[in-house]
Amino acid sequence: MSATLPDAIETYTCSSCGATTSFDPGTRTLRCPFCGTEMAVRATAAAVDITVDQFVLPFKLQQEASAEQIRTWLGKSFWAPGDLKSRAALDLGQGVYVPFWRFDADASSQWEGEVSQTHTRQVRKTRTVAGGKTESYMDTETYKTWHPRSGSHQGSHRAWIPASTGLTQAEGDELMPFPEEAMMTYSPDLLVGFAAEDPGIDEDGAWVMGEERIRQMERDACAREVERLTRADITLSNRRSAVCYLPVWIYGYAYQNQQYRVLVNGHTGEVVGDRPMSKSRIMVAVGIGVALLIVVILLVVIFN
Repeated sequence: MSATLPDAIETYTCSSCGATTSFDPGTRTLRCPFCGTEMAVRATAAAVDITVDQFVLPFKLQQEASAEQIRTWLGKSFWAPGDLKSRAALDLGQGVYVPFWRFDADASSQWEGEVSQTHTRQVRKTRTVAGGKTESYMDTETYKTWHPRSGSHQGSHRAWIPASTGLTQAEGDELMPFPEEAMMTYSPDLLVGFAAEDPGIDEDGAWVMGEERIRQMERDACAREVERLTRADITLSNRRSAVCYLPVWIYGYAYQNQQYRVLVNGHTGEVVGDRPMSKSRIMVAVGIGVALLIVVILLVVIFN
């Protein structure tokens, strides 16, 4: 079915990042939740026509709780500056329903690989003894032999690909998982109170990444059948597609005149984003690593 927004909602496209987002038209100045660009004039929407099933996962995490998650996250990293939590200026944030393509497909594979068998044998070795003399001795050595295996595998896999032009695949992966059992059939009423980005990537464009990921999932499943997978011929069938609008809190914060973006899973509270690195802590860690390496080298020289 095609996404139809209620009359009270209008759609705007960010001139910077291309994210197409739905807003209350009463808002005079819009701020793109993905890149922070201010928009005062309506742009032409570039939404993708959706002809598949659509679902919405309602927000569970309220705004204050999401901000508290970020404050805790800012103070957790050893590599971040010690004053990051206290000095980071967090903006008000926005709750956005971000669209994802959900792809399911069945996979059928014929695979080949190898398994090993461990054996032991006696080998002659030499060693240095008192007085600098050498002597030979017998020692037990383990070794492996490899044997071919082949078989078939049937599987069904699911891939999540952002339909958003403002969210990267890496960010989407880190935000996962979202509880699918709480999803509801799409209705514009479910979006009330939050911004909702319209899909900016069509099904065929998203399937390029979705197919690659599903094939890798099936290859990984085949690899679990053997120790070394050498070949997997994979056939995909029965592709099913849906668009799911998933809840994400999007924040920006400033630290020492630099801007950073942080995302919060609006259901689980998982935080994804960038933190500045403390140069002093990095230097201390490098110094400790160098000191330990010198100690190891000295011990090797002394005992040899």
